[in-house]
Amino acid sequence: MKTFERAAWALLCAFVFTIPWEKSVWVPEVGSIARLLGMVAFAAGGLAALRARRLRRLNAALIFAAMFVAWSAATWWWSLDPGATLRRMRTFAELLAMFWLIWDSCRGPRRQTHLMQAYIFGATAACGLAFWRYLHHEQTYYLRYAASGFDPNDFGLVLALAVPLALYLALKERSALRWLYLAIVPVLLAAILLTASRASLIATFVAFTFSVFAWRAADATFRVVSLVLIAALALSLMRFAPAPQRKRLATIPSEITQGTLHDRTRIWKSGLKALRGHAILGVGSGAYPKAVEPWLGKPTVAGFQYVAHNTFLSVLVECGAAGFLVYVLLLGTLVLYAWTMPPLERWLWLVTGAAWAVGVCTLTWEHYKPTWLLMAMIATGWADAWRPARGGSDEDARS
Repeated sequence: MKTFERAAWALLCAFVFTIPWEKSVWVPEVGSIARLLGMVAFAAGGLAALRARRLRRLNAALIFAAMFVAWSAATWWWSLDPGATLRRMRTFAELLAMFWLIWDSCRGPRRQTHLMQAYIFGATAACGLAFWRYLHHEQTYYLRYAASGFDPNDFGLVLALAVPLALYLALKERSALRWLYLAIVPVLLAAILLTASRASLIATFVAFTFSVFAWRAADATFRVVSLVLIAALALSLMRFAPAPQRKRLATIPSEITQGTLHDRTRIWKSGLKALRGHAILGVGSGAYPKAVEPWLGKPTVAGFQYVAHNTFLSVLVECGAAGFLVYVLLLGTLVLYAWTMPPLERWLWLVTGAAWAVGVCTLTWEHYKPTWLLMAMIATGWADAWRPARGGSDEDARS
């Protein structure tokens, strides 16, 4: 592989490494550190592809992603908040560029492993930032902790998505490196508990089902460590985690059956009311806060917005039935891709996708980088699963 291509790939890995803690470091006039690295990585990756005169053929998931972004941009014409739609258009364009860059650059299982490592190590670094804030009593919300710049609920899900990736790499690795991956998991669990995020905790338990589905392929060491980790997480809810976090997490059953999910149900009902007059075309991408103002009013806290707190509802209300259909086709294609992979990879991506789906039921994540990174990784993983039958990977051929 040529030096320039190696440098472009290193920049992409660095970009993925910053995603779990991107909001903790801001660059003036640019935004998060991940946005800056993403722009540099895209420029380098695009130049590398042009120099090599090779562009990977687009797949169905990327085409549906482009269609969704195009529809989201089209909603500007009838948006209730054109300014918010313009900002969302820019975000979606950048995310689509990220999807394409990973799709075009990540060729072969070795590179898939590199991106998984980058995300896992980035999540571990983010845990360190959260622990620092906890030790210095810098609360994000009352007795809840996260890396600076993050909402605890978002932060918890960012970390939960790293759990099955770490377990997968530990299962595949046979050297001493597997112990590093296994050691990272309790670090992730400790930080998730500090967020006191109920949805993230449920997503974490879903993430651990990877150990169940991978049981037959696992050796005795992996099985024992997995059981110990699951037991440690369960015991933490009763004894080891700080009392304020345990108390909040213990309200999960009552909040689901009798509560309002921290007032989310009122926001959801208002969104459904707004949808009645915009069922087909939607209220405009990014315009959910404006659409629910007739029922919820304007927030009294500066900078606060009544976002949907549910990714699927957010897409439905903002993009209407037409845009929601494209989004469902995109997600359905990715599920189909995962289902057709070899067993171990199949359960990795189905479980990670299920953890994401559980978490985003209370979060607005259609325009968040971890969502699009997950989609890109599934698409590239599917392509890699079929490549050995055609004589080896492009990466191996260039080595």
